[in-house]
Amino acid sequence: MAKKKSRTRPTSDLLKLLATRPRAVALAALHVSESVLLELEASELLSARQIRGLLKDASKTLRNAAGQVDNRSSFIAAEIVDSMQETFTRNKS
Repeated sequence: MAKKKSRTRPTSDLLKLLATRPRAVALAALHVSESVLLELEASELLSARQIRGLLKDASKTLRNAAGQVDNRSSFIAAEIVDSMQETFTRNKS
């Protein structure tokens, strides 16, 4: 019989870090996301066009959220995604 995978909970130190350093968490998530997108393209699982579409959809969703609840964070996040899309497009041209 196969063993079940153990799911460990984050330590209290990690939870404290995540709670007190939201900017660092956001920056880490941004860099991981960019790396994943680049790897998906490099491994030919997604085309450059598909990645641009994914970023466009993410930006649109964030802008819609910002407009519905007047959420400044969603608007800023949309601007960041737009910048990622522009950089990706510029580097692939």
